[in-house]
Amino acid sequence: MKVEFLDPDTLIVQMTSSVDIGNRSNLGLILKQIGIYLNRKYHYLLDGIYDVECYQCGKYFIFEIEWIGDYKTIDFNITFHPNSRMLLEFIDDAYFKGKKYYYQGKYYMELSRVIEAIDCFEFGNVIYKEEAEEVLKNGIIVP
Repeated sequence: MKVEFLDPDTLIVQMTSSVDIGNRSNLGLILKQIGIYLNRKYHYLLDGIYDVECYQCGKYFIFEIEWIGDYKTIDFNITFHPNSRMLLEFIDDAYFKGKKYYYQGKYYMELSRVIEAIDCFEFGNVIYKEEAEEVLKNGIIVP
């Protein structure tokens, strides 16, 4: 699990999980795992109302979590984006064989093509949303 605090009220959590989220209640289990991890590692307690944007590519998840306000308990307003397009960003083109994109001095590969073979946290950064679309639109395909 990788956590990035953008400010005291906003964080991004990236993780892999084999939990089937076809059943939306399983998404709650993943958020519970995240809450336990944040409390143990960072002493950060999820409490109140949160907007959560959940992006999924296979077994890889990115959660954008933003605190909205106080509440007597914890509550999540979840927007789920299944089958999101994600790219693995890396510097050395020798890391992976096959079709890659080259854009602004870095290489990119579809995360869905390499997710089973690597630890994404070790080999580079995962990009998604507008960043990924910009690479796919403007990048050069290299073998």
